[in-house]
Amino acid sequence: MLSGLLVVLAAGWLAAAPPPARPSVSVTPSTPPAPFHWKVPGLVSTLDVPGEMNVGNIPIRLQVYTSREPVESLLQSFANASSAAGLYIPRTTRRVARQPHLTALDTRTLTAYTLILNPSPEGLTTVVLGEAKMDQKAAPSTPSLVPTYPGAKHVLQGDFEGARTLSFWAAARTDQVETWYRERLLAAGYKEDAPLVFRRGDQEIHLSLKVQNMGTNALLFIKTAGAEGTSLHAAP
Repeated sequence: MLSGLLVVLAAGWLAAAPPPARPSVSVTPSTPPAPFHWKVPGLVSTLDVPGEMNVGNIPIRLQVYTSREPVESLLQSFANASSAAGLYIPRTTRRVARQPHLTALDTRTLTAYTLILNPSPEGLTTVVLGEAKMDQKAAPSTPSLVPTYPGAKHVLQGDFEGARTLSFWAAARTDQVETWYRERLLAAGYKEDAPLVFRRGDQEIHLSLKVQNMGTNALLFIKTAGAEGTSLHAAP
């Protein structure tokens, strides 16, 4: 589940981060810049993630690596590579993950890159690199299978290979959001197999909550095996 959450968090930030506006003046067309490519120091393995994730109707591509290098070294390497490629790194960014992360923007192609790092007890580091084409639009996400907390803001839905995500911020305590979802999921026939992990038939929902800006950031990761599950909105 950790890798799935990293994927969702990377995509959520990429979709929410607006790149600087393109200049309004006319320019003479030139050769398109080469796509950004980051060489991972201490590379152990590479995992290609097939397909694209649709988050907020923005297509996201992802790659996952394993490296022998520590987090600090990898962050510096990514920053150096981004700077050398002429990418823009915001001085301040909204923190969306507990794991160390960094975002860089290519203002020429309106492409955003986000790096999220997760060290393991074995001394290796899992590296998730996401690429979002901010000027492209994917097909609209299908409606969420779960309701959104009343009064939620910054609501974002995503689809990826049979999994769906719902994230938002609410002006409520984490225990209030937790209780609200637990009551509705249990009433809809779900069972809480583990803390904040609910299952009904072939559908599994992971609820992740974090205190943020005097409120709660919530992320629901909805995984369905086989056919689409029944919408919670229609459940008795």
